[in-house]
Amino acid sequence: MQRAGTSTPPRVLIYTAALACGMLLALAVHIGLTAAGLGLAGAALEVFFFGKDQIKTALAWWAIGLAGCFGGLAAIMLARQWNQPRWKWLRAALAFAFVCILAVAGHKAAAPPGSGTAVTTAANLAAMTLGGFMAFFAAHFAARR
Repeated sequence: MQRAGTSTPPRVLIYTAALACGMLLALAVHIGLTAAGLGLAGAALEVFFFGKDQIKTALAWWAIGLAGCFGGLAAIMLARQWNQPRWKWLRAALAFAFVCILAVAGHKAAAPPGSGTAVTTAANLAAMTLGGFMAFFAAHFAARR
């Protein structure tokens, strides 16, 4: 239901933006955690084959999932308030922060020294999949409100 004089973007565009923001934010958190030594790629072999550092991997999964959820939720909440002038400064500030987070993550996007290409690729795909699912669910539940 739309109010007179306001226009909102189509639902497909809102869902796509929320999914993209959630996935990119989850990937940025994954890259940041990997650079800090807490990521999925560095500990993947130890967790699956040796059983060490399971708490670090669990915290990394939770951080990636929450980043995807909050990225999708923030994108859809701002898209719902598209034409209201009081939210323009917040949209600009969040867009700037989002671009800065992605830029910092891009500089830290090197693979950890002890992991192979296949493990790093699998960890990146797992992080993007988790971030995408969480962003979609957050967008879906926020759109229903």
